[in-house]
Amino acid sequence: MSRIENGIIIIEPQADAKCELCGKIDELRPYGPNGENICFECGMKDEETTKKQFESFLSKGRKFNPIEN
Repeated sequence: MSRIENGIIIIEPQADAKCELCGKIDELRPYGPNGENICFECGMKDEETTKKQFESFLSKGRKFNPIEN
């Protein structure tokens, strides 16, 4: 599961689960139009929305930049 703790983005392995858009059992990410957990194929159906959701998720973790430390 991906999460943010104290401004640090933590990505941990997780079991495949059911895509909240298509129902496929696969690796998921929280980049659906309303934050749904979606599979890669659903994410690529609307790349612009997926990109915005991804950037939104990352922006919440900008307190810590390992490249600068």
